[in-house]
Amino acid sequence: MWVTVAVVVVLIALIWRYTGRPKGLPPGPTCYPIIGNVGLVKPSEAVKAHRKLRKKYGDIYTIMTFHKPMIAVHGYDNIRELLVKHGDIFSDRPLTIVNGVFNKGKGLVWSSGPLWKEQRTFALTTMRKFGFGKRSLQGQIMEEVDCLMDELEKYENKPFDIQNILNTSVSNVICSLLFGNRFEYDDTKFKRLIDLLNKLFTTGSGSSPEFIFPILRHLPMSRFAKVQKLFADIDGFTSEIIEEHRRNFNANNINDFIDGFLLQQNETEENSTFTDEQLKISVREFFAAGTETTSTTLRWSLLFLIHHPEWQQKLRDDIDAVIGQSQPTMEHKEQLPLVEAFILEVQRHANLFPLGLPHAPKEDFNYKGYHLPKGTFMFFVLDSVMTDPEIFPEPTKFKPERFLDNGGTCNGEQKEKLIPFSTGRRLCLGDSLAKMELFLFLTRFLQKFKIKPENPECMPSLEGKMGITTMPTSFNIVLIKR
Repeated sequence: MWVTVAVVVVLIALIWRYTGRPKGLPPGPTCYPIIGNVGLVKPSEAVKAHRKLRKKYGDIYTIMTFHKPMIAVHGYDNIRELLVKHGDIFSDRPLTIVNGVFNKGKGLVWSSGPLWKEQRTFALTTMRKFGFGKRSLQGQIMEEVDCLMDELEKYENKPFDIQNILNTSVSNVICSLLFGNRFEYDDTKFKRLIDLLNKLFTTGSGSSPEFIFPILRHLPMSRFAKVQKLFADIDGFTSEIIEEHRRNFNANNINDFIDGFLLQQNETEENSTFTDEQLKISVREFFAAGTETTSTTLRWSLLFLIHHPEWQQKLRDDIDAVIGQSQPTMEHKEQLPLVEAFILEVQRHANLFPLGLPHAPKEDFNYKGYHLPKGTFMFFVLDSVMTDPEIFPEPTKFKPERFLDNGGTCNGEQKEKLIPFSTGRRLCLGDSLAKMELFLFLTRFLQKFKIKPENPECMPSLEGKMGITTMPTSFNIVLIKR
């Protein structure tokens, strides 16, 4: 009997020893044998949960998901120190279901190491040739904006949900860079693709255990099969376009990203990173990221405009005084500080990526007395910056004026510390494009329409819902042509 008891005690001790929180890691909640802290953070309430954990354990703490540590880092100074000053060390991604199963280590967003460096450099260089991040692209964006305005006239004075139309319009901007052409709003295949993207961004969740552990895809209730089908269908769409480009390829006529990739593929060795799979995944990531963040931010903008009609009028008056009904350009941005301040406050308040995308140190690293092991899953909690009362006083209030100085100019420390797309080497590739799109789309909206709620007595909620991004709950608007 005593032998049995001793064996049980030893087994319990071993289980606790090898499934508990390793020594040297930041503090955290009590870690239970085998499961660690599984269930402590529900994906739908992840932001609230991390705010509570920060109050109890400080700016840096560890959550154990089974035997695997997840380290959360809060605060602008900590985030900037690790992602900017030590950016090279924290430029990797941890192993997740996306890069471990779906992408197989390829692509741009979820890849790491030499492949990521080579492909990111190539992607930026190639896209810049077609105007990516340059003001020369604004004519292309405005062409799409005006197509959207013409489409929206069909819905004048009628309540409708703008999500799919807006997604289609924003997607067409990135399509022109990737594919060399745009799609009509009634294109059946394209409408299907937009629907797939909507489902993808509402199905996934970065804080879900099955997202972190590829092995959990085998669980009966896992969303793996759904996400796998969505990825396969999106890849099917892009594969057709890639094959069409390959059939019509002309090395002397490079019109878009796919052409540029095929040219590089033809000029490099067989065992290079320029594979068909890398191209397919990169196009999918560009397309998804280039659609979701901008489209969702614009929907949040429309939602705040109907909740704050006084700001809608301020912005419209400013636009009318500066450019009237003339086509807006990026040269007008400095002349319209109210518009820029409004967009910045929407980005802050909407809090699109509250936990950011995960990072992993490429080598063991010590910070503030804590050991951060190589490959550890780390969240850099952007929510802690967006809602920091030291940076943004009264953070729960919608106050675009916080970004304006006494002279009415939009600049200063608050603008610098707003990092909606993270910071450092892994800053979102489409950051500069998104800024252009947000300004040009919103300015044209206000020139052309007054935006009203469907029912002023029952306003749509300002509470977001968590998917991969924080999305507004579906709502209807009424557009009144000016």
